[in-house]
Amino acid sequence: MKKFLAIVALFLAPVALVVGVFAGAVYASGEWRTEEEIAGRVLAGEPAFLGLAYRDNTRYYKHLVASGKAAGLLVLGTSRSMQFHSEFFTSPSFYNAGGGANYVHEYRFFLENLPEASLPDTLVLVLDQYFFQEGWSAAETLPQLDYSHYPFNAGAALTRSLQDWAGGKYSLRAALAPAPNTYGMAAVGRGSGFYADGSYSYGRLLDHPEEGSDVAFHDSFDRIQRGVNRFEWAAEVYGPSLEEMDRLLAFCSGHGIRVAAVIPPYAPSVYLRMAESGNYGYLSLLPAALRERFAPYGFEVFDFTYMPDTLDAEYLDGYHGGDRVYARLTLELAAQSSLLAGQIDTGYLTAALAPSGNPLRLASAG
Repeated sequence: MKKFLAIVALFLAPVALVVGVFAGAVYASGEWRTEEEIAGRVLAGEPAFLGLAYRDNTRYYKHLVASGKAAGLLVLGTSRSMQFHSEFFTSPSFYNAGGGANYVHEYRFFLENLPEASLPDTLVLVLDQYFFQEGWSAAETLPQLDYSHYPFNAGAALTRSLQDWAGGKYSLRAALAPAPNTYGMAAVGRGSGFYADGSYSYGRLLDHPEEGSDVAFHDSFDRIQRGVNRFEWAAEVYGPSLEEMDRLLAFCSGHGIRVAAVIPPYAPSVYLRMAESGNYGYLSLLPAALRERFAPYGFEVFDFTYMPDTLDAEYLDGYHGGDRVYARLTLELAAQSSLLAGQIDTGYLTAALAPSGNPLRLASAG
């Protein structure tokens, strides 16, 4: 019997070693840490960089930080708002809550659930075009929203960490010896995650765009051809979404929040493909429809759907601009926006966009 157990132990030893190494990597990376802990570090002024790979609690995390930070200048939107960095602005009280709203009705929910004292003075509202066409917005489910979140699951994390390593998504060395103040497998393995100011780094994808999911915009072009997944066809602006804007703007006005809305850009070739298709008539109607609702409050709307002065190579995919795109966009806001006057650091942006300037992708490392 002892001989049999010894043989079993010898057989299992390599398996145990492999499991132990990957369990150690998950642990060392900080993937298991809670959003409350990281939010606490951010609010204490620490340079925490958070990139969780095996659960997505972005809405919850952003609301935690925004509630405690009480930023005077708040950015709110989907992932298409995450490239606004604190360095772009002069405000000493800034937070990017990008990812805090994924559907048109979630903007108001985010703000209504902040403490009164945490509401911003100025709100940069990033409004994705597809929120205002029926094919996407009418399919939204409207449950009782809350900020429940996914707990860390050690078994699932261990399994997926093995799969990701086999797929070349991270190195064990990086995961086992993370940089200080870096938390999560995406952060330590790929350099992807949220800086303390709430803005986002795409990490490794910036140097290796061939690893992305929309290389040469093939996926975006396919969606345009089929009219699916944020590229649904629409001739008219969707009325119920505009009505939700009315409710949001009334809330902001009632709480003294000034609103500057940004309609974010598509990669130039993607926008041109959409225009050539003739299936996106609502895009040209949307800015005026929004301005009609914003103007009575003295609020602003800026349409950056098509930015021909940007390059396709400056986009992560068909509808996510990189840091240089948003730096250029913010410079244009400085010239056009009355509500943001004096709150944009034009000197930093001009220098960063110069040929010899800061490449921007590490803009908010602190």
